[in-house]
Amino acid sequence: MTDKRPLHQDEPLEGDIGPAAPGGPGTATTGLGASYDFGSPKERRAALRRYEAEREERRRRVDAASGRIASMLVAALLAFMTFDSGRTAVQAHARGDDWLFPPGVLAAVCGIAFVVVIARVLRRGPMQVK
Repeated sequence: MTDKRPLHQDEPLEGDIGPAAPGGPGTATTGLGASYDFGSPKERRAALRRYEAEREERRRRVDAASGRIASMLVAALLAFMTFDSGRTAVQAHARGDDWLFPPGVLAAVCGIAFVVVIARVLRRGPMQVK
């Protein structure tokens, strides 16, 4: 059977540690609790602007770091493809097989792409985000 009583605001929920925050008529209701009462509306707007600026800065740092990691993974893949295709082209040339196309061309394309990725990473700098 379920309990049909209405839940009051001051009753703790299951798993709550302490009593509910007082919600009297003298308390500002920001929806964030009494600890986030910044006083006047001007102070609240300033606090929200600071919070948004900090959040944006954290997002930029995370985006920059993930972009560098992704670029390094792409560079590693392109370096491996360049090495593997070049080795295949050299082996094919030694056997007298077709070595220029596809392995030679693929090695050249991957090498150029590798240089472009490395140049972009170095040009963008450590904290710039596109």
